[in-house]
Amino acid sequence: MESETGKIRVSLTEDRPLDDKVRGSLQTYIAGLAVPQKVELATKGNKEVRQILSRDPNRMVARAVIGSPRLSENDVMAYAASALTNEEVLRAIGENREWMSNLRLQTALVSNPRTPVPVALRLLPRLPLNELNLLCRNSSVSALVRREAKRLAVKAR
Repeated sequence: MESETGKIRVSLTEDRPLDDKVRGSLQTYIAGLAVPQKVELATKGNKEVRQILSRDPNRMVARAVIGSPRLSENDVMAYAASALTNEEVLRAIGENREWMSNLRLQTALVSNPRTPVPVALRLLPRLPLNELNLLCRNSSVSALVRREAKRLAVKAR
């Protein structure tokens, strides 16, 4: 990766904090890679690399990010809460039983406007009444999700 002062050396596999300048260079570098290289990086890459690749429009890359052995529950929570995350990543999170036992993760996933509607609708009945009430007023989620949340909230009262 190039900068005004020459090359910037960054490990793509070791977790280290990055400043904004390096992060921008890293995003540019990753954007120029071919899909097979991105898939490999999604599996082996560090937290920053996986986060960048979780937003990649290619489904194979997105699935590779979720399949990474280095993935932590905090990473999954960050993906579920981010409106920039690829829908395929959100769908894979919603399909994982182990992750769906976490109520905070379920709430973040349903509240994410990019979560596929069938995934959000499947999770709605598991949410507590106060979360359903919040979803009824959340204009960023799908109208269908809001309507179903309102129906479930009225039924629960």
